[in-house]
Amino acid sequence: MITSVGATQTTTSTTSGEPTTTAEPTTDATTGSATDESETNTTTSTSTDASTTTGTSSGAAESCEDGEQNGSETDVDCGGPACPGCVDGSACVADTDCAGMSCVDAVCGPPAATCDDAVHNGSETDVDCGGADCPACGESQACAEAVDCASQSCVGGSCAAPACDDDVENGEETAVDCGGPECEPCGDALGCEVADDCKSGVCDGGLCAIPLCNDGAKNGDETDVDCGGQHCDPCDDGLACEVDGDCVGDDCTGGICVGASCDDGVKNGGETGVDCGGPDCAPCGTVGLVINEVDYDQPGNDTAEFIELLNTSGAPIDLSNHAVVLVNGANNSTYATINLAGTLAAGQYLVLAHANFVVPAPALKVTITSGIVQNGGTSPDGIALVDKSAKKLVDALSYDGPITAVNIAGIGTVSLVEGTPLPGNVIDDAASAGSLARLPNGQDSNNAASDWKFTKKPTPAAANLP
Repeated sequence: MITSVGATQTTTSTTSGEPTTTAEPTTDATTGSATDESETNTTTSTSTDASTTTGTSSGAAESCEDGEQNGSETDVDCGGPACPGCVDGSACVADTDCAGMSCVDAVCGPPAATCDDAVHNGSETDVDCGGADCPACGESQACAEAVDCASQSCVGGSCAAPACDDDVENGEETAVDCGGPECEPCGDALGCEVADDCKSGVCDGGLCAIPLCNDGAKNGDETDVDCGGQHCDPCDDGLACEVDGDCVGDDCTGGICVGASCDDGVKNGGETGVDCGGPDCAPCGTVGLVINEVDYDQPGNDTAEFIELLNTSGAPIDLSNHAVVLVNGANNSTYATINLAGTLAAGQYLVLAHANFVVPAPALKVTITSGIVQNGGTSPDGIALVDKSAKKLVDALSYDGPITAVNIAGIGTVSLVEGTPLPGNVIDDAASAGSLARLPNGQDSNNAASDWKFTKKPTPAAANLP
């Protein structure tokens, strides 16, 4: 065993700039004799006037090239205030310890990717967007899947603009491909923000509601708000309609429900007949087959002339053995007889007109020769509707003057004036289009002066208009 009895101590001062060594004798424990040691452990400090005392452990002075991490170094021979910056992967305390000036989690290396560093890095699919950590990308920016895009639509690696047919709820849509200012309204139970987002016109609690007849909106097949159509009650006067049945008064004129009147061509209100009877209209006259409208003098176009008959009764009328007889009042003789046939339904019209004259269904038509109806040039002229089997006059009109006695074969002598004759100014003037018409439509009170009026609105096969 070797026992150290006395250790050599060396004090080195750099005050003079030269190291001074003092050696003291040591005693060999084996021989007991003192031995001079020339070996000296020396520590040098670069700090002026500094003194260092070291033991026999091998402590080396700090060096940036000694292959060891010592002194203020953060890793072997690098880092700290005195040594060069460390390479990536080395230990560090501050950015200045690193050659790349980046110390992340005590290790030199590139800074962590962020969503605002203006660099396409990390899991981003484009600069500062997309991926797991950053906001979604805008149109035309790169993407890997739909969630990388604000539009939720990634097409061919690029974010697509919102569209109304991309099967994604994006843009200003309130549900998938519907709602908002650009797309079609949404169906029932789909998302919405305002009424216009919905086909039903009702957005309730963020969802499009099913159309109801009390939801305060015009929806479903309603013709106006909560009325009309097949499912809701008829609309009041002044509201929109499509057919008569949409209206309380059963009269849709020009797309608007109108109140019952004595000249609307409809049995409504308190009327007991079409535009007659009840508390407001004139008493109903003869009910049955009547001459309802006559256009006998068109300006230079005889093919537009017509005679209209109307069944004002509530039952079909057999036209067999009925005829329209045309009378020339200048010599009180008949000049044409037009035989009728078939059946005319209740409320149905029959029009006698030129072959090219278009008569809309469901009205019936009898073709007559153009210009056959005399235009009053040899006034007066007249029209008689007769029942040959019953040998009676059914209805008559004398125009451009009264015809009070004419002999009709098989019928006898009859007057074509009912009650008071037409005033002299009630004529079908050739200077403008027009006709003589029963107003109210179909009214036959057996008084020509009150039943017939001139109108500038001929309506063959439809209700007469003032």
